[in-house]
Amino acid sequence: MKTKEGKRWIYTLLTLLVMAAIWLFSSADGTLSGSQSGMLARLLFWMEPDQASFLVRKTAHFTIYLILGFSMSGALKEWGLKHRGWRLLLTVLCCFLYACSDEWHQTFVAGRAGQFRDVCLDTAGSLTGSLLQLPVWQHHWRRKSGPACG
Repeated sequence: MKTKEGKRWIYTLLTLLVMAAIWLFSSADGTLSGSQSGMLARLLFWMEPDQASFLVRKTAHFTIYLILGFSMSGALKEWGLKHRGWRLLLTVLCCFLYACSDEWHQTFVAGRAGQFRDVCLDTAGSLTGSLLQLPVWQHHWRRKSGPACG
């Protein structure tokens, strides 16, 4: 397998795995979800439990969508979408729509609710992940073809 082809499939597989993980986390009922975030929140012993739990949950939203944005942007590039602006726009739009569907999905799960502020946080994470991907490409293209970048 060529290196370019390998990167294409790695980014694509990572994107699909992250999307599956998001779906699985959203499928957990309110009690299980609360206990999962509560385990990490206990590490923040200097904070009030409710504040620590809130921080853990919101950080998880941002972080998993950051990873999704990074991997999806990489996949789109490896599948041939070379224009950085279009790649950024398409990645953020796809992640926004996935976040909307994720929050809608949560409305069907016992003890969970969909929140637009989570969609906004997810979208910010995906934008950050997409932007983090850009310097990686710029470095790659400079090394490969001189000062111009793709």
